This record gives sequence, structure tokens and C-alpha cells, in this order.
Amino acid sequence: MAHTGRLQGKVAIITGAGSGIGRATAERFAQEGALLVLNDLDEARLQAVIQSTPNPDQHTYVIGDVSLEETAIRLSEAAIQRHDRIDVLVNNAGIHYIQDITDISTEEFDRCIGINLKSMFLCCKAVIPQMQKQRSGSIINLGSISSFVGQEMLGRSTVLYNITKAGALQLTKSLATRYAAEGIRVNAICPGGTRTNQITEEHTQNAVTMDQFWQFAGDSHPMGRYGEPAEIANGILFLASDEASFMTGAPLIIDGGYLAR
Repeated sequence: MAHTGRLQGKVAIITGAGSGIGRATAERFAQEGALLVLNDLDEARLQAVIQSTPNPDQHTYVIGDVSLEETAIRLSEAAIQRHDRIDVLVNNAGIHYIQDITDISTEEFDRCIGINLKSMFLCCKAVIPQMQKQRSGSIINLGSISSFVGQEMLGRSTVLYNITKAGALQLTKSLATRYAAEGIRVNAICPGGTRTNQITEEHTQNAVTMDQFWQFAGDSHPMGRYGEPAEIANGILFLASDEASFMTGAPLIIDGGYLAR
């Protein structure tokens, strides 16, 4: 794949960057010249991501739970202290959740909302003042096909996950209209089924093997397969770059035709 320097010198914060879409995005951004400030709960994973980039000494990371405001603030401060600016925020951190509403505890509700949605609110709150000073910036929130439709998986609902992803889309629209005049673009990326480590054997309750699950997931898309993290990362790169300069408040859907049915 050709590297054209689309993010050359731009400072990019990526949450949940230790694996899956977050890692693929970090690696793609680095290939295009971005200076990375990465976040995850797992330090070893973050170190591995940074070592996989062309210029590892240019990048840094902040370990911590982004559902806590102090972590979001540390991320913003790390970028400003090292690079004196923040050009891109990718709110990628998240978990999947499969359970009917009648079986969801209030603790599980708070945890999922915290990781998937509150973290986006906190990170946006932390970086927007710097972007206002610059009068520029691009924020990309991780939505989903679940932002648009009700879903069930393995005989249970994904209602809680769906709520968080619908919230991500509304957060995107609300911030986009509020800050467009100040040069800040806010968009959402909405993937279809993408093979990451979010779905585990615990989700399937041993009803099927993971290979069987992903076969079923792929078959639910008109293209007959699931997405790969690198394919979603390419879409995030577009939204982060100046190529998307007239795009804000919009969901970019990359779903193998799932929502077109």
C-alpha cells in the first residue's frame, strides 16, 4: 500500500490502541507520518504497537482507563506537553456486550456505558479546548452498524452495546454542528462485523466455536465475509486526513453491505 504522508507531522491520540481496530489505526497513521499518543490498559501491547512503527521514538503512550476523567486529561496533556498540539482524536476504546435487558445488572450497564460512551465524552471534553486554540482538529468516534439497527446474536440481544453506539453517533452530530465554525470536524466510523478480540468464548457461552461464530458473522453480510481491522483503519485515516476537509457530522459506513439490505 502506498504511503503518501497524509498525516505528516499531525499529532493523533488513539484510545484502545493495543489491539484490533485501534492497533491497525495506529500502525496506519504512523505509516502516513502521524505522531502518536496511544492509550490502552495493557502497557506491553502499547509498547509492541509503537515498536512496530517506522519511527518508534516519535511516539508515546498513556496507560489507563479512559472511562475515568483523569486518564482523558493525561492523554490530552501528554500530547500538548510533547508536541504542543492535538490534530486528531480517535475514540476507539470499547467492549462488546451480548445480553437481554432483563438479565443486565446496573453494574454491567454502568461499565459498558462508561467504556464505550463516557470515554468518548471525556476525551472529547479534554481535547476540544486545544483544538479551539488551533482552530483545527478532527475527531473520529467509533460507531457501528449497531448505531442504526436492533440486533441479536446467539439468541440474545445486543441492546446495551447498541445504546452506546447510537450514543456515539449522536455525540458526533452534536459536536460537529457546535464546533464546525471553529475548524473542528467530528465524524463517526461505523464498521460492520470486524474480526477483533472483542468477541470471546465467554460471549458464545460455548454454543459455538469462535471459528463457527465468525463464519456466521461473515455470512450475515452481503459480501459474505467479515471485515478486517486494516480495512476500518483505512476509513479512519480518510476521516482524519485533509481529504475529508468538507465532511463533518457524518457516519462513514464500512460494513460489507450489511445496512443496505
